[in-house]
Amino acid sequence: MNIRSVIVITSCAAISFMAFSNLRFAVGGEQKLKVVIFTGGHDFNRKEFFEMFDSFGNVEWEESQQPKANQLWCKQDELKRYDVVVLYDMWQQITDEQKEFMVRALKDGVVGLVVIHHAIASYQNWDEYWRIIGARYFLSPGVDPDGKKRERCQVAFGVKMNIKIADKEHPITRGMSDFEVIDETYKGYWVSPRVKILLTTDCPQNEPSIAWTNEYGKARVVYIQLGHGPEAYRHASYRQLLKRSLLWAAKKLE
Repeated sequence: MNIRSVIVITSCAAISFMAFSNLRFAVGGEQKLKVVIFTGGHDFNRKEFFEMFDSFGNVEWEESQQPKANQLWCKQDELKRYDVVVLYDMWQQITDEQKEFMVRALKDGVVGLVVIHHAIASYQNWDEYWRIIGARYFLSPGVDPDGKKRERCQVAFGVKMNIKIADKEHPITRGMSDFEVIDETYKGYWVSPRVKILLTTDCPQNEPSIAWTNEYGKARVVYIQLGHGPEAYRHASYRQLLKRSLLWAAKKLE
């Protein structure tokens, strides 16, 4: 074998290794995904909720409770330590400064955003929030962005729901199968026509669209309506959905 052949083989091997390394990174690999989880304003099973995040293995998470959590939006250098902000709070108080910095951070793509379950009901008096998450929940009667009058949204606990994979080609749901889960239902929320629906349900006590992605500026946003309690936290499909959503929002799943 001459020296030229050795160089060609070595170069090909290096390229193959780099491609493999990049693929591993794209699906999580060994690098820790850094996540901050906002909580407050709504009770939940803390032990099993955080055990779910521990089960992800390559996710390094921190909890930040309201009202302190919203201060993070104004600390851009500190915010940049994280790949994703997870909202699992149900909070209404937010200052004009915090709104401004939250919008700026998302539009600039500083972090991704994953919004879970009851966090859809936060910031009832801030219209930009529904533009960010792609939906509007009504804690009291109101008018949706399409001008339609809405009654207060309804909830039901411990309902068996059939979940259908609506988008089988999206990186978050690719390869997933339809599943059943027992969870809390929400009926009556508005969903933006601009979002990309990932999951639907035929449960009459819930809106048909149950998980979706949205893009807000340079930020990737995911909303998952499932996730009230331990039945969801322990569910293998739910865990897979949530972990992939974190990776996609962080732009590490392609």
